[in-house]
Amino acid sequence: AFTYIHSRDQSDTDTGSNLANIRSFTEDEFGESVPTVSDSYGAEFSYELSDALVIGGWGGLSQVTTLSDLSGEIDRGTLSVWNWAISLAVLDLGKEGNLGGLVIGAEPWVADSSIDLGEDEMSLHLEAFYQYRLSDNPAITPGIVWITAPDNSNVADDLVIGAIRTTFTF
Repeated sequence: AFTYIHSRDQSDTDTGSNLANIRSFTEDEFGESVPTVSDSYGAEFSYELSDALVIGGWGGLSQVTTLSDLSGEIDRGTLSVWNWAISLAVLDLGKEGNLGGLVIGAEPWVADSSIDLGEDEMSLHLEAFYQYRLSDNPAITPGIVWITAPDNSNVADDLVIGAIRTTFTF
């Protein structure tokens, strides 16, 4: 599948680095959100390799233009914000209805900027999970997420996050 989104003042995704969320970043740093226009492009796929194995992934680019210099606080310009991931799922792992999965990707990061807001490095998101179906309705999914270089900065220590999700299907 392919996606295209054109938006005004909706460039932030609340994921990825602070700079990839330029409106929130400028609000935190300067007390005012910079107005933006963005054009976002995406490509997504999912392919069943066999009855038990599915590979998927996505990639995206947002071209964000800042429409103000916030009275000289920042340069007016553009940001190229990228994200991507590859996923692998094993269906019916352990018993029918269960699912094991791996996700490797990059949360949104500023790869190029004309306003002198570059990032040290690209943060990686590595995730493993196992969805255990308790019955036809509820499923519990323990998982672990490892984020390298949080906020795309080599200053921050890596994060390791344990998670337990519960899904109710009706």
